Amino acid sequence: MQRLDALTLGAALPLWDEAALRQRERVACTALPPDTLMRRAGAAVAALARARFAAARRIGILCGPGNNGGDGLEAAACLAKAGCAVDVVLVGCGSSAPWSARGTGWHAALQRALDAGVQPRRWDGALPAGCDLLLDALLGIGLREAPRGALADALRALRARVVPLLAVDLPSGLHADSGATPGECAGADVTLSLLGLKPGLFGASAACGELWVDDLGVDDCGARPAARLVAATDALRALGDPAAAAHKGQRGDVRVFGGADGMGGALLLAARAALALGAGRVYAASLDPAAPLLDTHAPELMLRRPDALLAQLGAARADSPQCTVFGPGSGTSKDALALLDALVAIDRPLVLDADALNLLAAQPRDGSLWAALRARRVPAWLTPHPQEAARLLRCDAGAVQADRLRAARALAAHGVVCVLKGAGSVIATPDGACAVNPSGNGLLATAGSGDVLAGALGALLARAETPLAAGQAAVWLHGAAADLARPRRPTLRAGELGDWMLRAWHVLRRARGAPSRAG
Repeated sequence: MQRLDALTLGAALPLWDEAALRQRERVACTALPPDTLMRRAGAAVAALARARFAAARRIGILCGPGNNGGDGLEAAACLAKAGCAVDVVLVGCGSSAPWSARGTGWHAALQRALDAGVQPRRWDGALPAGCDLLLDALLGIGLREAPRGALADALRALRARVVPLLAVDLPSGLHADSGATPGECAGADVTLSLLGLKPGLFGASAACGELWVDDLGVDDCGARPAARLVAATDALRALGDPAAAAHKGQRGDVRVFGGADGMGGALLLAARAALALGAGRVYAASLDPAAPLLDTHAPELMLRRPDALLAQLGAARADSPQCTVFGPGSGTSKDALALLDALVAIDRPLVLDADALNLLAAQPRDGSLWAALRARRVPAWLTPHPQEAARLLRCDAGAVQADRLRAARALAAHGVVCVLKGAGSVIATPDGACAVNPSGNGLLATAGSGDVLAGALGALLARAETPLAAGQAAVWLHGAAADLARPRRPTLRAGELGDWMLRAWHVLRRARGAPSRAG
């Protein structure tokens, strides 16, 4: 059993969709004695309940009609044997005791609970009274529609609870693959994911609370993960030790284009983030002709006019460490579109964000801009939030959020790397592989946060030996900054994010035993 902590996660754990989970479960059940997995699951739930809520003496467990309910019954038997007072309520399980119409595994778990002295009762509309802890074992994977009837009533009651809730496998009402909640979902204070992690747990991390995982001793059984988690150690490797570079040229050149009239802040946020993340030289070009050529807050920035910076990019050696960022505050004028065309045609590392994505979305899929994007040898990085992704995919944001892995893969199929931002940001590559970022929280929901990510991506990609790992590290650090700040403050301005990203890196270095020069 392992607790998931984005700031210290040391391995890229697999994420399993429903189909893969069912394949693993089917193969394991064939190889193991009957009810083995359910008994292991119940024991794991009981062990976490006792360890995480050591003072809880009276525990209420709501069990549904499927295997998730069976896991809850097994946990009830284990907790009762450990001396806890256990109150089990069966919800949606039929109207006649002993509820023998359920599956054989569920019924065997019920018998073990009865043998341990547990006396299950039917749902009467009220949660168990006087409990120190509640367990949600109502619904597992395979949610197809909004919970109805007694199950919906029970979830509404759980949402109004006044005691902690531990969710068995995932919070009931949450779709395991997408994180969508088509109806009632109580949410949880702690979630124990069984057999493995599900993608939906990261698309709805606020509903899951503290996250734990137990694979129940089952290997992949020939199944293929839907995605993998970005590990904290990716950031440690990708950022490296700044002192190891012999000169600034080896740290990479980042060129940022954007900042049309009234939107210069977006350009500066991206450029300053590239500086904060260690780029050797950062150039910034504003599309506002009246913009000053000095940033007094960050005089290290070298400000240029767009034509001059574009000419400099064209003259730079193709193999020199570099990355271009286009879109923060660029607007969608004809001049911006012409600049986008020119940058896509230069086959160098490129990040397209914000208005660059709006410009791209407005172009025909069979037009020259999309064709040039697909023809690039060095894939461009696109960083849409759900609404921008919806415009690119010609759908609505609800469809994107309903299956974030599918949406990210659909964009990446155009020969790009897609970073679909939001809870559980998805990084998809042209070959269909996906990684999901576990770090981040609502503090990132502020103006300019995406501009900072674009600049950070530019800095890490500029000097990357392995671009994918570097890009994933930038996304992880962006979220980790918010995770580190959340216990200390209620808000986080975008202009502060770069510093907090470096603080997160220093925390990781200390956790991994590496020396840190943080002040």
